[in-house]
Amino acid sequence: MKLDTTVENACMTVRLSGRLAVDAAPVLEELIDHQLANIKELILDFGGVDYVSSVGLRAILKAQQKMKDLHGSLQLKNVTKPIADLFEMTGLDRILHFERKPRTLSIDGLELIAKGANGECYKIDEETVVKLYFDFVKEASALKEKELAKQAFVAGVPTPISFDVVECGNRRGILYEMIKADTLSKYIEKNVDRLDAVVEMYVTFCKQIHSIVPTTNIFPDAVTLACGYVDACEFFNDRQRAFLKDRLLLTQRQGTLIHWDLHPGNIMMQGDSLCLIDMGDMAVGTPYFDLGQIKQVLHYYAGLGLCYKFTGLGDANAMRVWEKFVASYFDHPDSEALAVIEENIDFYRAIKNVFLYLCNSGGETMRSRRKDFIFQMLPKEFAQLK
Repeated sequence: MKLDTTVENACMTVRLSGRLAVDAAPVLEELIDHQLANIKELILDFGGVDYVSSVGLRAILKAQQKMKDLHGSLQLKNVTKPIADLFEMTGLDRILHFERKPRTLSIDGLELIAKGANGECYKIDEETVVKLYFDFVKEASALKEKELAKQAFVAGVPTPISFDVVECGNRRGILYEMIKADTLSKYIEKNVDRLDAVVEMYVTFCKQIHSIVPTTNIFPDAVTLACGYVDACEFFNDRQRAFLKDRLLLTQRQGTLIHWDLHPGNIMMQGDSLCLIDMGDMAVGTPYFDLGQIKQVLHYYAGLGLCYKFTGLGDANAMRVWEKFVASYFDHPDSEALAVIEENIDFYRAIKNVFLYLCNSGGETMRSRRKDFIFQMLPKEFAQLK
């Protein structure tokens, strides 16, 4: 057996290839025993392992106990089906934390139905779509989305079943079950003559999501995440960070769900019903987090001529949808009240752009543009803080 070890911060990854049996198990144990100083997370990558004996299983359990003694964690990644079946047969699936090896997928010839900041959606057939993350997105994002999608479904979010993680080159994605589905963006394009009714349907759907209180704590708190983004952003000074975090901490913690990318390209039509996909950023927080990103796509991207590219919704129609959407969502306020609402929306829109800046979404050109854009969206007094 071959062992390849890398260490990053407090995480050690051991990539194994070959057979984890009598000869190899002591080698793995010795390696772990001598290299775990200051390690809090141990990852055993089983992508190249084709056999595990009972001795190998005991070596894995010893590694798990070792990490437990060190107050750390053990994860097994890229576990092939035969080895996963072995874990289940022996009952170790109830003890070990492991991830199955994704099956491979080619997108050659598939229809691109939507494109966002972190990935693309392709239609595989009439019953299946795949959300494929870009290669700059962390590998664990697909598994995170699969779990969030599962819990969202249980919480009552109209979302298709997420049933598999896939690999396409150096990109990972997640398969969603669909039934003759099309995006809301394309539905709008086909029904522009009844735009008011379609927008009302869109607003009702968003309010439905924003009324759901999950019964599990798996969904992160959006305010906590946002404060972390502010702390990590290098171009803010200390006074600017304090300003942003103070305002974020004033956000009412409603405990209801947000999607954080609730534009029409991430909503599918199943007959006459709406269904949500792209669940990787779901959290709990104020609807303003969602409204900020909806405005970003339907207003800002449309102004740059990019909305159609990302969502399949024409730029002129996107502008019209946003105007009708924001008015309807807030029960048609007067112009003065609407201006205050949109200013508040812009604050949360800026925060999402901080996150997109940090993950380098859109490449270096867009990253540079985002920095200027963030300052434009925030109150004037913010930029004056030195």
